[in-house]
Amino acid sequence: MVRIHKFLLYYFVFCSICILLGVFFGIVVDKNIIESSPPSLGTDFMITVLTSNFKNFLCYLLLPIFSPILQATDLIGSSFQITMGFRLLGKDEAMSHLFPHALLEFPNMLFYQGVSQYILYVLISSKSLTEVFRQEKRLLVMYLLSLLVLLVAALLEGYVG
Repeated sequence: MVRIHKFLLYYFVFCSICILLGVFFGIVVDKNIIESSPPSLGTDFMITVLTSNFKNFLCYLLLPIFSPILQATDLIGSSFQITMGFRLLGKDEAMSHLFPHALLEFPNMLFYQGVSQYILYVLISSKSLTEVFRQEKRLLVMYLLSLLVLLVAALLEGYVG
């Protein structure tokens, strides 16, 4: 139980730093060099979102050894984009592009990224592939639920905005 508490503290600090870095860059970058072009909603966009999110999910599932780098890139990039969206589009329009799908997508993303980092943490702390596979097997249902959330979030993003 101590292992999970140490991991959760690390994970909270890691995510906070990455998000704050993205916000910082989103604030300091000259907004006049960036052009906003919101995508057209519909089936093509939903499939693009689902494909992208599924590939991202697979990277975390299959490559936990790279999860800190992948997650830092994802979190800094996402928080940068969201910050720029608020600066370019204004609060109301930016919020309309984020919700309702972001209420599902962002916590789910933090979840599966965290699970991937936890698997890496288990590998480092136990130095045992057997323990890693045992943990992955224990978390299989959570992975499947996370995939279901990705599907619902992609449908919302593709058709609602």
